[in-house]
Amino acid sequence: MSPVGQRARARTVWALACALLTVLATLGDTPVSVARTRSKSTPPPLVFGIYPGGAAGTVGPSGPVKPENPALRLSALERLRPSGRPFVLHLYVGYSGAGGYSAEQQIGAQVAAYGRAGFQTELVLCYRPADGGSAADVSGFVQFVRKTVDTMGSDRGLVSLQVTDEANQGGSPNTSDGSYVGAPDALIDGVIAAKAEIRKDGRNRVKVGFNWADSADGPARAFWQYLGRHGGHRFVDALDWVGLDAYPFTWDSPPPPGKGGLGAASASFIDGVLGRLRSRYLPLAGIPRSVSLELSEIGYPTGPGRTYAMQAAVLKATASAVYRARGTYNVTGYRWFDLRDADSSSSSFESQYGLMRDDYTPKSAFGVYRALVAKFSK
Repeated sequence: MSPVGQRARARTVWALACALLTVLATLGDTPVSVARTRSKSTPPPLVFGIYPGGAAGTVGPSGPVKPENPALRLSALERLRPSGRPFVLHLYVGYSGAGGYSAEQQIGAQVAAYGRAGFQTELVLCYRPADGGSAADVSGFVQFVRKTVDTMGSDRGLVSLQVTDEANQGGSPNTSDGSYVGAPDALIDGVIAAKAEIRKDGRNRVKVGFNWADSADGPARAFWQYLGRHGGHRFVDALDWVGLDAYPFTWDSPPPPGKGGLGAASASFIDGVLGRLRSRYLPLAGIPRSVSLELSEIGYPTGPGRTYAMQAAVLKATASAVYRARGTYNVTGYRWFDLRDADSSSSSFESQYGLMRDDYTPKSAFGVYRALVAKFSK
């Protein structure tokens, strides 16, 4: 059997197995644990990273962002990077429409500089057309993706492309591509185009994925079913990873006091959503377990009613939970959002996601993350 035939047969076997898991999962409230089916092989290594900026898309009104200090930023990143192991910087660029700036124009110099400093980069290609989205924008975005591979794929620091940003999530055009018409199609066509260009150029070190913002069961099923109906073999074959964006108890009220408190509740939250994603939703799109998962965005802000200790507890609990579950769910990445506050004096928690204050002085969670990255990057 040819290599193509072997891959097709393997995908068929996985699709049948995942379909069975989905059926079983619907029999109760708790998703079927993939641990029942995984092999006893060594769990995959977990690669850590961070969004190195301070500016963030916000669900509510956003305030000013205190100026970045590139020297202090680089120094902080070097302190977080584990000795002899990769540390990935999760960066964002946007397609705004025909005539807009290319990814290389937006961030090429920064990616190259990070590469020279020994960091790897994962580039998020956002679909944010200024006209709100159309079929023409989907085609334009595909060309934007192809050009990104052509112009930036030779940079050795670039190791991964995330095609679109939260294409399943609507209602917040400042944060999520699902607010724009055609986002799911831009995701599908963009993933296929990215992988085709990578293979053509022989740059197979650059992996291709997309992310999903945790959402309620009904909308989640509809999104994954759409990918299953319209993606097909070429889409699944082009995928290396699927990302999860999760912010435990950020917009919800903190859990009531109990055994383990906020940390234990956050760990349970992450384990639950990883289980649902792997065993309930990915099979709806025909995506097999061989396609890895990563926490593409995970965070917990400080601010009014949100202490530095609470942020540190969420970080420690979720990173530890992901590390323990990496073999169960085939998780290979954890990217914290973000390095530095946009404005530490703001009354809005959405300006205070950072592990550091806006002047680059560390919060408690900075040291916690540094220690966990060193411990788990083996």
